[in-house]
Amino acid sequence: MRVLKKYPNRRIYDTQTSQFVALAEIRQMIIDRESVQVVHSKSGEDLTRSVLMQIITEMEQEGHASLLTNRVLEELIRFYGDKIVAMMGPYLEQQILQSLASQDQVREHLAKAFTQPYLTPEQAIKSMIEQYQAFAGQAPPAATAQSDEAPTDAANGDEPSDEPDNDAPNDEMESKK
Repeated sequence: MRVLKKYPNRRIYDTQTSQFVALAEIRQMIIDRESVQVVHSKSGEDLTRSVLMQIITEMEQEGHASLLTNRVLEELIRFYGDKIVAMMGPYLEQQILQSLASQDQVREHLAKAFTQPYLTPEQAIKSMIEQYQAFAGQAPPAATAQSDEAPTDAANGDEPSDEPDNDAPNDEMESKK
């Protein structure tokens, strides 16, 4: 935890680096996922929430899109004083953390998708055929080379003969009909 001390003159002192820091520097610490705690220099009162709210306000004034719309802020104000607020804080925190985790997963998948080389159409078709055959339990076909020679008989490895196939109609049978 990085401890920052806020002085009455509104300056914030970083006890780790022994120098004063601006809100923009604290914002960068947060973006870099550093845990910070801002305390009043004399009383030790925790001022972290008010400084974080200041950072959000400053970001919105710089033109960043607001996550906390007027409607959300109004509803949050209505929660204060209600007994359910004790449950809502942890619930909202959990929902936001889950949403951020999902966003991280989507970013990771997109990064992988766009950094991997794309398959050529031939490679994609071959891959789909192989996946289908694996799914259907079929052995992938042997590689076939195209050539000018006559294809071989796959059953016995011989060249095709000029004899008629057993399944083909015989000329004599045709003439008898």
